[in-house]
Amino acid sequence: MENQHKTSGVPENPDVFSAALANVIRLDGDKETIIGQAWKAAPNLLVTCGHVIEPFVSSAKSLQIKFPASGNRYAVREVRLHPNFGRQQDQLVSFDAGILLVDLAGTEREAPALPITFGKELRNFQPLSAIRYPVHLGQYSSTPAPLAQLGRMLGELRRNDSYHILHDLALAPGDSGSPVFDDTSVVAMHCGDTASLPGLNLPTTSIRLALWIDALKELGVEENLKMAKPKAAKVGASPVLAFLLATVIVFLISGGLLAKPMFDSWTIKQPPIMPLTVSFNKPRNEYFVGEPLIIQFRTRSDCFVHLFELEGNKVTLLYPMAGNQVISKPGETITIKTVGENPLGVGKEPSKYLWVLLLNSKDQLLEDSDRKQGNENIGLLNISTDELMDRIDRIAKEDPQKILHVAMDGPVATKPAPAPEPKSSAGSGQTQ
Repeated sequence: MENQHKTSGVPENPDVFSAALANVIRLDGDKETIIGQAWKAAPNLLVTCGHVIEPFVSSAKSLQIKFPASGNRYAVREVRLHPNFGRQQDQLVSFDAGILLVDLAGTEREAPALPITFGKELRNFQPLSAIRYPVHLGQYSSTPAPLAQLGRMLGELRRNDSYHILHDLALAPGDSGSPVFDDTSVVAMHCGDTASLPGLNLPTTSIRLALWIDALKELGVEENLKMAKPKAAKVGASPVLAFLLATVIVFLISGGLLAKPMFDSWTIKQPPIMPLTVSFNKPRNEYFVGEPLIIQFRTRSDCFVHLFELEGNKVTLLYPMAGNQVISKPGETITIKTVGENPLGVGKEPSKYLWVLLLNSKDQLLEDSDRKQGNENIGLLNISTDELMDRIDRIAKEDPQKILHVAMDGPVATKPAPAPEPKSSAGSGQTQ
């Protein structure tokens, strides 16, 4: 029998999330208006509803983020909407999510991101809670603790649409973007009431709309709380990725977004979203030892891409092979299969890859003298990992937007090698 304690649906200690909860403020001269809620999902990245920030995609300076627990305020560096964000004919805002890139400091920089677990199945009438600093109660200034409010999951908005769900949490205007929890982690985000959507025939504000947390994958957000026995995913791949998942896994690489094993702390210095999509020829844990590896990438803007493989303090340049800066055009797919004439392979331990994007051709990361000579040293550099990172830091100090970089683990061999096919005796000339 499930635990029917009255706090079911609320994490054990909601107060620990206070430093990660924020209000989104619109600036209009001397006037300030709280227009929604936001919450920390990764270093320098906050999540909120798309409709809250849609008018400010090209005017991020009109927004501020305030953390009620500390009173600290931050400018918004960039606003990005979910790639499937849109307004339908029935006025429903589909995939109503977006992210805010903010350079956090002090308490907010040290605060852990809210716990996120993907693939959780949400049941009808399951207890849920919203944890936030509500606007309608006048909590504009610093308060000791956020408010946790109880409610229930009411079901999917439409059949076969697991992303848009209904709930009855008593939230008000200004609460859009509030994280919705089960007992342990964020499972959804509140998006608003349904009374203003005539096409839904739900003329009441007691039924409200939320977006399933898995929709945030398309914004580069990654889970950071692994469950001991994760439940089967409620849905399959998102529509944007479904056509790729038969053969590849697509990563929106995020500085500081992915779980800790994917990233070293020394890489978390750049804007949280890299304008880069990376794919492999198979799911990352479906290779056998020595199986050929194919890496493909695309960029979202003109830039100069370098891919390094790091092994301790040894650096190998995988792309571009000649060591020259090659401009990558948006939408152009680049394939990496070899280092020189040697094919890339997969081992029992994942390779550590470092992607570096230069946005200006005048910034040189490597010199001809950096490359070791000789065919046996194809791709191997004379510089160490530390020296490479020092060069990246020097360029970043001039202008952080000139250079972006992020480290990631490559695929790992977990499957046994296939048995060799038996040799055929046909045509051997032997007689029975």
